[in-house]
Amino acid sequence: MTNKEKIDGLLSDISELEGLVSGIREMEICPLAFFSQTFDLAYKIIRDLHILEGLQIDVFQRQMEEYQRVLEATLLLQETSRADALESAAAIQELLAEPPAVKAAPAASPEEKPLISLNEALEKKKLSDFRKAFSLNDRFYFRKELFGGDEAKMNKVITDLNDIHSYEASLDYLNEKQNWDTENTTVAAFLKLLEKRFR
Repeated sequence: MTNKEKIDGLLSDISELEGLVSGIREMEICPLAFFSQTFDLAYKIIRDLHILEGLQIDVFQRQMEEYQRVLEATLLLQETSRADALESAAAIQELLAEPPAVKAAPAASPEEKPLISLNEALEKKKLSDFRKAFSLNDRFYFRKELFGGDEAKMNKVITDLNDIHSYEASLDYLNEKQNWDTENTTVAAFLKLLEKRFR
């Protein structure tokens, strides 16, 4: 699906949300179905925006890698002597004409840290404080599905989890305080975010 199609889908969902909200403008009391429909639609819009953002970050990362290749080639050209300039220019043009071959990354030795992508670096930084691990749509979704819409209850659990320093201890806390069904997909999504904090 192209960016244009994704954006067209978003505009369609936003128009539908606008129609739902406009439909209750003159009503004294909103029907209960209105809230469920609008919350679901708003969640879908936020989720799709989050996906679009991730795709844009990937494009930006590829552009940065291309700029880095050009910069490295330019520096290589500057370092060569005048006598080797023509030969080096031909080699550089070949280098720029062919994208680098994708090689399997060798296993990192214990002393050597593997390179990580910009997305991974940002994600790890966010997850060092568990309170910042949630996007706006995550907070809305988890509050509704796991905490019965109770913001204070959700904030207390997240704050408590932020003070726990191991994944296993966090699971023990959740089993004791929440007694969630770990087979539930929403619980699994919450636990996946929690696991990323420690691994």
